[in-house]
Amino acid sequence: MLLQRIERLRLEYTDKYVVVDGNRPDLARFAGKVGRVHTVNAAGRALVEFDDRGRYDLELDFLKVVDKPKPKEPAGQPAPAKAPPGAADEVKAAARVNLSELELARLEKDAGAKSASAKTAKQQPADAAGEA
Repeated sequence: MLLQRIERLRLEYTDKYVVVDGNRPDLARFAGKVGRVHTVNAAGRALVEFDDRGRYDLELDFLKVVDKPKPKEPAGQPAPAKAPPGAADEVKAAARVNLSELELARLEKDAGAKSASAKTAKQQPADAAGEA
């Protein structure tokens, strides 16, 4: 009977995302964190993995199932836009002069616009030749 209950809990909780009741002093370190249940052990406790890759044996009574969290964007700087090959040289030269991030971003944007206009200029003669 106990094994059937454990198996039912295992099926119910495995690979679910949970949050921990942070009001309990012994579980306060997990407050606000979302973890994933790996399994339920034979004692009826959930083996939960958090972002720090640690696995913790927690009572099911203090867990609440939630939806899968959205992936986190890296803290600090946003993902850099892919710059054309010629823009890298200008950006490196500007970085040596200690420009602000805003000025560097403007240089990257201008370099990208220049390379895009150069590509369209190269394509126009080929298109015009095809029409004639």
